[in-house]
Order: sequence, then C-alpha cells, then structure tokens
Amino acid sequence: MDLFTAAWMTRSMDEAVAAVFLDEDEQLFAGGWNGRFKHWNAEGDLLWSTQLNDRISVIFRKGDHVFATAGLHVTCLQANTGEKVWSYALEGSADSLILYGKKMYAISSVYDIEHNDFLESAIWCFSFDGTLEWVHKMDERPWVALEFENHLLFGLGRPKCGLLKLNEDEERLHISTNVDSPITSGSSSSERVLFGHADGTVSNAKGDVVHIEDASIEDIRTLKEGYVVALENGELVRRIDAEKVWSFEGELVTIQAVGFTFDGEDTHWSGRWSGSNGELQVRNCDTGELLAEESCTRCESVSATANRVAVGFQNGQIHVWEAGMFERRLRNKNAEQKQSVRHSDLQNKLRALRER
Repeated sequence: MDLFTAAWMTRSMDEAVAAVFLDEDEQLFAGGWNGRFKHWNAEGDLLWSTQLNDRISVIFRKGDHVFATAGLHVTCLQANTGEKVWSYALEGSADSLILYGKKMYAISSVYDIEHNDFLESAIWCFSFDGTLEWVHKMDERPWVALEFENHLLFGLGRPKCGLLKLNEDEERLHISTNVDSPITSGSSSSERVLFGHADGTVSNAKGDVVHIEDASIEDIRTLKEGYVVALENGELVRRIDAEKVWSFEGELVTIQAVGFTFDGEDTHWSGRWSGSNGELQVRNCDTGELLAEESCTRCESVSATANRVAVGFQNGQIHVWEAGMFERRLRNKNAEQKQSVRHSDLQNKLRALRER
C-alpha cells in the first residue's frame, strides 16, 4: 500500500521538520529546524504560524498553553493563537522538557567541542506563568525524563548514571542501577517504566536489569506486554520479558512509535535512514507482520494518539494517518491483490487448456 496516498492529510512546514506533537484532541503542532512553529486543528485547518529563536526539538501542550524548546530557550505560547506568553534562555541548549503537575521542568546541557563531552547539565523548574522556581545543576546529563507513579524520573549519563527521582515535594533522590552504563532512552505506561542503556541493558524504575540486548539502545517503547527497542546497529527487537517475539535488521532507526490498532492489535511505526534513502514501515506490533511501507526522505519526528499518527520529514512535509482511513485503504489494497492473483490463476488455467 502507498502509505502517502493513504494519509488522512499532508501539510508543509516550508523547512525541515524537527518536532511534531498530536494533543489529546488530535490537533497538530509542528516545529522546524529554523524555528518555524505551526498549529493545525483536528480538521486540518491552519490556525497559526509563528517564528521562534531556533530549531524546535520538543513540544507539549497543557490546557491553553503550548510549551516548546527552541535552541537555548524554553517558550510558552497561547495554544489557540500562537501568541508568545513568555520565553527563557537557559545556560546551554534546551534539550527537553516535561510537564508535571502545574510546573514545567526543562533540561539543559553545555557541550564542549574541544573535549567532545558535556561539561554541565541542569534541570530547571518553572511555574506555568514563567517564574523560575529553582535550578539543579549536575555533571550528569539527563537523557530522558518520564512521569511515573506520582513522581518524575530522569535517566542520567556519566559519571553517576542511574536515575534521579523527583517526588511531589520536589525532593531529589538518586537511584543506582545494577549496571554502570548511561541511560540513553526511556518509556513508560500506566503499569511500568523501562530504560535503555548504552551497553544494551534494559532496566526498570528500581534499577533492576530486565534484559541485555546485543547493542546500545537508541530508543525503547514500553508495551502492554514487554517492549520494542531500536538498537544502534539498526535492529528492531520486540520482547516479552527475555523472550524475543520478533526482530528485523536494517538501516539506522530514526523514529519509532506505537500507533492506533488494526485488526484489534497495535501498530508499530518505524523510520529508517541509510544516509541517502529513507523508509517508513508499519507493522503489527505483536506479530511483526509488515502491513505497509514507503520509501521516503529522513523521518525526523513522530507522534501518536489512539486514532492518529503524525510523522514529520526532512523535506518539510508532515503526513497524518487516521485509523479508519488506514484500515479501509489497506483492506482495499489486499482485496485488489487477491483479485489480481485470482485473475492471474484463471489466465494460467485458460492458457493450459488452449495448449492441450
């Protein structure tokens, strides 16, 4: 199936896409590599477009406000109008942010080109009105921040590694993991949270080892049962506990997400990049069956809700797929293929009769 013609809508950023975000009402926010920021409603109408300081890497919405990282800045905008409410320049690049309770927590880092390493990182706590409440500076870079069971967990790099736990009273507690390896990614569900490490280890919120993969973990997605990891060597692996359910090798995985259901099973979306050619694949998350694929430019960002999946590309395009339309197109394509096979079989039988 041609994935792009099956898209519910296609929109353009007019520059390379850096971040996409679908909110709970399926409205689309997208940021570009040069700071362009756009918002479309659930019907696909452009509501506003504005310009921020630099590349937009992370977007979140909370109520009437949308928050984004842009270069050195964290910025808050009015969600319905795009009007800037406040912006704050951090000490170093604004790497990520997370919304928790009535506060926003931003992660920054200072990178030293000569030493090819991070010199200092920090967690910044802001109230929604832009008031800076506190800054916690550290040597370790927090590579991921997740909410789980009424607290925040920050996955740390060297030298400490492990987790930084922030509870509702904002007390900070360090949790050591059973492996001395930087945390590179993480993912949570209502039941559990999992972290991927540079040495291939998968660990849980207590720091216990769940499994060890064959290569460094670039990204991990927690599922109802088990997880899917994208490894540094280009392999995608689906596991339940330690048992491998499926795996596929290929080029570097640039994005992955768990999307809407098809035939009662979740879909798994992944983008690969060879350095010159890209590929977008959709699979049955449980079995690994390939449902659809498409050659493309580099996939830069993905966001998914229960009914839609949005993918942003290096060429500036954003494609959004809707569950019902995706299912109809896929079923029609499968029906056409079966009809073509039957027609071909009939032609072969008639030809055999004529040649008798």
